[in-house]
Amino acid sequence: MEPLSRGGRVFVAFFATVFWGIGVRGLHNLDINVPNAVLVGETVTLECTWQLEDEEALYSVKWYRGREEFYRYIPKELPHTRVFPLPGIEVDISRSGARRVVLQEATPAMAGRFRCEVSADAPTFHTEIRSAPLEVVETPEWGPKLVSDRSWYGVGSTLRATCASPPAHPPANLTFALNGREIDMEFFVHELPEWFKWDPPTKAETTTTQLPDEDFNINDENVQYLDESYINLHKEEIRRPPKETKFDRSGPDNRMPSVGEVLFVVRHAAFEGGSLRLTCIASIYNLYAARAELIFDMEQPEVASVLGVRNNAIESSISTIVLLSILILLYNTR
Repeated sequence: MEPLSRGGRVFVAFFATVFWGIGVRGLHNLDINVPNAVLVGETVTLECTWQLEDEEALYSVKWYRGREEFYRYIPKELPHTRVFPLPGIEVDISRSGARRVVLQEATPAMAGRFRCEVSADAPTFHTEIRSAPLEVVETPEWGPKLVSDRSWYGVGSTLRATCASPPAHPPANLTFALNGREIDMEFFVHELPEWFKWDPPTKAETTTTQLPDEDFNINDENVQYLDESYINLHKEEIRRPPKETKFDRSGPDNRMPSVGEVLFVVRHAAFEGGSLRLTCIASIYNLYAARAELIFDMEQPEVASVLGVRNNAIESSISTIVLLSILILLYNTR
């Protein structure tokens, strides 16, 4: 094959530039809007926006999860929409169109990376693709549990407390706060200690400090949406989850618990009004947040021993006075 002449190369370059320019001007500004995470049972809206100019028409819009297509919109065909079966995906056709797809009742099987593919019509058939991930959140069935081995702490003593949030997908993030201010964790894992026991809520009771091997009743007061000064900094990121939704699990259960521990030496500044407030916050994205809290009093000296010393001193003084009085009386009678 003979190489192109100078004039031929210029001709090819000219038409390549023209068609490239048509593609850029015709289909551009493609953008995809997929929520980062949704709760199980929620309706999910996927949006894809673009601009077509210079009298260029839309040829097709295709939606994929991973590599598998589940929705197609072609304006020149009737009906315009086609849906392809895909596990975990249920399209609401009545609410879907060229620029959005509505998915019903999210389940964990829906999660994945979604891709929008838009193509312009002839003569360019210019195609653009954008993608974004979607996570489906299964929240814990009840609030976190916070336990410690003591109910009193003195200045200089070591405070150790463990917090656990029930299984969830993805596992809940844990944050500890001392008197409303965030503190560092000693460790964070997704396996429960052998001594840890779950007691789902049965009735409202006051949260108290318990030994690790004792029963602990989770209660409604222990599941509170955050209003602490520390959480107020993030209040725009937290919303109350809707009513719990049940679904038939067809795939594997990927839920995992979250466990964190704090360990620190108690300083005098940790006590406010004679008590110390330790809070454990469990959160998942901006969809779920709950807390557990313990109040520790400052360790006091043994009152009984102080009174015992005082009483012994008084008794000793009385005995001495009586003895001296007897000695004086005997001396005077001689």
